[in-house]
Amino acid sequence: MKKLLAGLVAVVTLSVVILIAQAQRHVVTSHSVVINAPVKEVWDFLSDNRHAKGWSVIFDHIRPLESSPVAEGQIGALRRCFRNDNEEGFFWDERTLTAEPYKRRTLRTYNVSNTSWELFERFQFTAYQLYEDLGNGTTRLTFEGDLDDHTKYSVFEHFVFWVSQFEGERVFRLNLENIKAMIEQKDAFERPHPWEPHSPFDA
Repeated sequence: MKKLLAGLVAVVTLSVVILIAQAQRHVVTSHSVVINAPVKEVWDFLSDNRHAKGWSVIFDHIRPLESSPVAEGQIGALRRCFRNDNEEGFFWDERTLTAEPYKRRTLRTYNVSNTSWELFERFQFTAYQLYEDLGNGTTRLTFEGDLDDHTKYSVFEHFVFWVSQFEGERVFRLNLENIKAMIEQKDAFERPHPWEPHSPFDA
C-alpha cells in the first residue's frame, strides 16, 4: 500500500513539474482560416470596428474611444471592446501598435475590467492579425495572442495563461469562421456562431 501511495505521489509530482515547465514556455495562441476574398477586402473589413458585432462571440461591439489620439485603424488608435450591448460588465481596451496594410496588424489589450477573476485583470496581451495573400483571390487570416511581456509574470500566472490557451483558441476559431462567413456571404450572411450569453469571465 505504501509503495502504491508513493508511486501515486511521484506521478502527481512529476505531472505538476511538467505542467509548470510547459507553462513557462513561450506559448502563443493561434488559429487560421482561408477566406475566399482578396487580401485588401479582408484587411478593410477588419479595419472597420462596426463589423465586430457580427463576428465576435464574446464582445457585443467595439467602438473607438473618445480619448484616441488618432483615427480608427491607425497606429496609436484606441478602442474599447464591450461584452454587453448596454456597455455594462466585462470590457477591455485595445491600442493599435503596428499596422502594415495587407500584411499585419498588432494590438495591445489592456485595462481588462469587471471580470469574475481578479487575476485575469492583471494580464495584458498582444494580439496579432496576420494576412497572407494566397493568390486567386484568397487570403489566409491568422489570429494570434500572447502575453505582452513574459518576464513580468510569475510562474503561476504563466501556468494560468497556458491553461487558458484552450479557451483562447476556441474563441479565435469561432470568430474567424464568423469573419469568413461575413466576407464571403455578404448580404446573404448567416452567422455560424452566435454571441455567447455566458462567459467564464462574466462577473
